[in-house]
Amino acid sequence: MKRKWSDFGMIVIFGGSFNPPTIAHYQIANHILKQIDCDKFYFLPVGDRYPKKGLISSVHRVAMLKLVCEHLTNTFVSTIEVEAKKVLTTFETLTLVKSQYPNEEIAFVIGADNLEDLPNWVQYEQLIQNYKLIVFRRDDIDVDEIIHRQFKTFEHQFILLDSFEKMNVSSTEYRENLDRSDLVLNCVDQYVQQHQLYGRGE
Repeated sequence: MKRKWSDFGMIVIFGGSFNPPTIAHYQIANHILKQIDCDKFYFLPVGDRYPKKGLISSVHRVAMLKLVCEHLTNTFVSTIEVEAKKVLTTFETLTLVKSQYPNEEIAFVIGADNLEDLPNWVQYEQLIQNYKLIVFRRDDIDVDEIIHRQFKTFEHQFILLDSFEKMNVSSTEYRENLDRSDLVLNCVDQYVQQHQLYGRGE
C-alpha cells in the first residue's frame, strides 16, 4: 500500500543530468511511485549551462526522459532548469515548482551519498525548511544516523524509503562501453542509436 506523507497533494522531483537516463533512474522512479502517494512525478534534467563534462544537448536528454515516462504512471519531464537563463540552485528550482503548484507539498529526491554533503549546498537551510527530501536507506550508509546527527531540527522534512536491490549502473558506464546497451531502456538505446549519440549508431 502506498504511504501518504501529506494531507495535501505531493509533487516529487527527481533531478539529474540524465546523460543518458539509465535503467537505474527508471527503477528509482518506479520504486518511489509504488511507495508514495504522489500526484505527479517529474524528472528534472539540468540545463545546458550546467558545468558537467560531456553533457549532451538538453534537446536529446529531455526526449529520452519522455520515452522513459511512457513506461511510468503520472510521470513527466520538467524543463524549468533547461529553460532557465542561468544555473539554478535546487532551492530556486523548487520554489519555481511551488509557484506552479502552490497547494501541493514538494518533495525532492536526494541520494544517500549526497546527504552528508547537503550542508555544502547553496541555500540548503531554506531547502530543508521548505521542502521534503526523499532519501533511500542504504546498508553502507547510515541515513537515519546522519539525519539525526546533522539535521535533527528538521527530521520531519525527510522521507526515508527502504532501499531496493542496488544496481551498479551509471550513465558514464553506458557512455564509455558501447557493448552495454542493457544499462538503459530499449527505447532509450534505440533513440541514442538513431541520433548517433555517445559514439553509437555511427
